[in-house]
Amino acid sequence: MGRKGKELTSDQKSHLAALNDAGYKKSDIVKLTGIKQSTVYSFLKRYEHRGDIENIRRSGRPKSFHDWDMRKLSCCVKKHRRKSLSEITNIFNESIDRPFSKRTVERKLHSDGFHKRSVKKKIRICEVNKKKRVAYCKGNLHKTVNAHWSKVIFSDECNVVIGQDSRVSIWRKDGEEWLTDCICPPSQRKYSLMIWGCITYHGVGTITVVEGNINALKYIDIIDNNVWPVVVRHFPDNDYVFQDDNAPVHRARSVQDFRRETGLKSMNWPAQSPDLNIIENCWWVLKRELQKRTQNINNTKDLEREIRDIWDNLTVTYLKSLYNSIPRRILRVMRNKGNITTKY
Repeated sequence: MGRKGKELTSDQKSHLAALNDAGYKKSDIVKLTGIKQSTVYSFLKRYEHRGDIENIRRSGRPKSFHDWDMRKLSCCVKKHRRKSLSEITNIFNESIDRPFSKRTVERKLHSDGFHKRSVKKKIRICEVNKKKRVAYCKGNLHKTVNAHWSKVIFSDECNVVIGQDSRVSIWRKDGEEWLTDCICPPSQRKYSLMIWGCITYHGVGTITVVEGNINALKYIDIIDNNVWPVVVRHFPDNDYVFQDDNAPVHRARSVQDFRRETGLKSMNWPAQSPDLNIIENCWWVLKRELQKRTQNINNTKDLEREIRDIWDNLTVTYLKSLYNSIPRRILRVMRNKGNITTKY
C-alpha cells in the first residue's frame, strides 16, 4: 500500500531528528511539534535505523518535471501574465533542455495555484474617505431593511459601452488580482450610451438616456422628470428617501436649491462607496445580459432598446435580495476598515 497524506518537509524532519537526539521522548515530541503520532513514530523508527533523515530513493520512473522547472515556469508566467497558454508554453520550452506539452504546462500551473482570470480595475480610496465610510457604516449599523433601507430610492449613472469584448485574461494566483501587473484600464467600445436609473424595494424605477455630459441643469431635469413618478408609484404615503452619490454635479448649489424648493428628501452618502450602492449590481446584470445580445445591436437605438428591455425584466425578488444584502455590506466595510469590499 502506498503512503498516505503529505510527506514531512526537510525542516520538519530535521526538527524531529534534533529533538530525538536531544533525548526527548517520542510522546513529548508529538506534543511539541503537533505532528500526528503515527507519523512521528514511523519517521523516528526509520531515522534510528538508518541514521539519515532523507527517504530512500524510490523505484519507478523518475519525474521529468523537477522543482527547478517549476520555479522557471513560475517566473515565466509572472513575467508574461497576459500571454496565452500556448505562448507561455513556447517561451518556457525555450529556456529548458527538454520541451513539455501545453497540457503538462497547464497542469503544473494549476498545481502551483495559477489560473487564467479576468483583470481587475482597482478603485483607490484615500484614508480620509476610508474613515468616513467606516463612520457612515457605524452610524447605520442598527438600521434594518424593513424600517429604513426599503424606503431608499437608489440611483446612479452608468456608461454602457458595447461592440467589442474588452475583457482581458491573465495568469495569476488567488489573491493576486490587485497586483500592478494584474490590472488594466478599461478600453473603448463601438457603441455607448450614458444612462441614469433608479431602483426601489418594490421594483425598478425609471431609466433614461442622458445626452452628452451631465451638468447641474441637466441633472435637475433628470430628477424632476424621473424621481417624482417613482415616488408617486411606489411611495404613495411619501415615506421615502432619495440616494445619489457625491459626484460634483449632484452636489452643485443649484441642485441643492432644487432639493430644498421641491422638498425632495435626500440622504447623506459616503464618498467612493459603490460597494454600498446596490444599483451597481443592476448595472453589472445589465452589461452581462447585453453581452448575450450583441447580435441584436447595430446602433445606439438598438442598444437603448435592449437596455430598456433588460431593465424592465429585473424582478422584484432580485431587487429585494439586493436590499436585504445592505446590512451585510455595511459590516464588510467596517471589517475591511473602509476599503472597497466587492468587485465594483
